[in-house]
Amino acid sequence: MNHLGRLLRLILLVFAAPLIAEPLRVGVSFAIPPYVIAHEDRGIELDLMREAFVGSSHEPEFIYLPLERTFRMLEEGKLDAIINVRPGMLSHAHLSQVVITFHNRVFTLDKTAFDTMGDLRTLRVSAFQRARQILGKEFADLVDQNPDYEEVARQEGQVQKLLLGRTDAVILEQRVFYYYLSQLIGQAEGSVRYPHDRVRQHDLFPPTRYHFAFREAAQQQWFDRQFSKMKEDGRYERIFAAYGTTSSDSNIKASP
Repeated sequence: MNHLGRLLRLILLVFAAPLIAEPLRVGVSFAIPPYVIAHEDRGIELDLMREAFVGSSHEPEFIYLPLERTFRMLEEGKLDAIINVRPGMLSHAHLSQVVITFHNRVFTLDKTAFDTMGDLRTLRVSAFQRARQILGKEFADLVDQNPDYEEVARQEGQVQKLLLGRTDAVILEQRVFYYYLSQLIGQAEGSVRYPHDRVRQHDLFPPTRYHFAFREAAQQQWFDRQFSKMKEDGRYERIFAAYGTTSSDSNIKASP
């Protein structure tokens, strides 16, 4: 009986092992709600990644980092996957199909004269990390001439600085900007109430289509298969709907 018991335990261990999911270390930016909401460990993109790996031998484990560090750590082998990658941004990674489309805009207050991209050369400009690489050569050439241009990791501070007049123009994804703006409405900085009704949006950039990047081809292929099924059966849109939006840009508010 002892031998039989040990044999049964061994069989159970062998068959149970595949049921224990290995962590898939996913590097994500910590400041892009509703795509990533770090303090709730959720968001549109996190939910898409989780849903795609349900039933697999891997379970996503999200690691919140500045955008720049996610790229570096993936290439160093310290992460298994990262989100929001365009072709050419990584040398050794396997890109998924297009997962999500971002709509990057320029936001100013009504007092700021702004007509063309050329105006970015002389304004105080605050953009998201890697904006130079993502928004095109014309943009990169312009801001390289601007000593008052910055790229920051935490986007909430960008919106706050704009409303307080501490920067002239913010470059940010549209849903992210309005998410933070809605959080700030009704608040005040000292005796100054945020002037959200004076925000102006300028549409200068084409949509940015992002992929997820994986170190291993097998994980990328699994993701793509499941992601295609999610788009076909409606789970993709249901995840957007859980955050009060759709994958289309037609319902993104132009004002809060």
